Amino acid sequence: MEKQNAEMMEYLKSLENIVQFQSYVLEHIHDDFSVLFKVLSKCFGMDAMLTYSCTESGLVDSVVYRKDSDDVTKYQTYLNAGKGRLFNTRHYIYTSVAEMSDDMREELLSCYEFVENKRIVVCSGIVEGVLYSIVLVLGEQDEEVGVDFNDCSDMFLNTVHLMMENKIMSEKMRYDSEHDLLTGLYNRRSYFTKSREEYTMLASVGIFFMDVNHLKETNDRYGHDAGDALLKKAAESIKAMLSENIHGFRMGGDEFIMVALNCAESDVIKIKERWEKELEIVNEKYGMSPCSVAVGTAFAKGSFRIEELCKIADDRMYEDKKRKHNCR
Repeated sequence: MEKQNAEMMEYLKSLENIVQFQSYVLEHIHDDFSVLFKVLSKCFGMDAMLTYSCTESGLVDSVVYRKDSDDVTKYQTYLNAGKGRLFNTRHYIYTSVAEMSDDMREELLSCYEFVENKRIVVCSGIVEGVLYSIVLVLGEQDEEVGVDFNDCSDMFLNTVHLMMENKIMSEKMRYDSEHDLLTGLYNRRSYFTKSREEYTMLASVGIFFMDVNHLKETNDRYGHDAGDALLKKAAESIKAMLSENIHGFRMGGDEFIMVALNCAESDVIKIKERWEKELEIVNEKYGMSPCSVAVGTAFAKGSFRIEELCKIADDRMYEDKKRKHNCR
């Protein structure tokens, strides 16, 4: 009887911990993965968690979370055989790293080496066109809130899939809300958000207001696909300029803006000349139907209003457009 009572108490404790784990996950499902990892680590004794995500470009973003550190390590590399095997493993529990294929093991050890005598869980899938894989290195459990992995492996694996897919979909929704669908540049909404929350704090700023020439004529004569091609060429030249201190936006229609953060006044003309060279490169790359863009600039330091600078740059852009029209 005492043995049965002890087993029952152990079962109830395990059930309580499982319910607590589910509550933790639901409470933190929208939090950063570093928070979710702490939940997993506490409940299942995770030593480390590695996440991989890959889009059609073939670039793989890898992140390593460790139990003994609040810091995370991030890598960006191209798809290889080891990562490919991870992405193709729906879910599997390895009792040791020796069970993994050579290329999978090499990939894991390149990111996290403390895997000797550890069970390793791999969960992978695809959502919104993004391949993902999560590798979990199991360690010692917390006796108070720990959950025996063998008691709820299916629930655990489903939870891990849910966590990763929720993260990917949330990031995609945020990306789509901030970027222009056609060009991939920041959209009008992002421009006004950054103008309000970020650009007002700058010591100086350079504004480049751009307008694609002859877009309406191209649309009317050759169709909107041809017009879209012009817009993409303009966007490609702007993307070549982007950095931590240069942002690019499609404002809608044929209008684009570049913003140079904390630049010197002498930098404005240099940036404009660099961008003009990038546009030449794009036009040479695609050959027919070159893209012509009118541009106006404005600069200010100290106290300034972004909307006033944009008006100055816009007026100068129209002057440039008239000059280019007269030179045709």
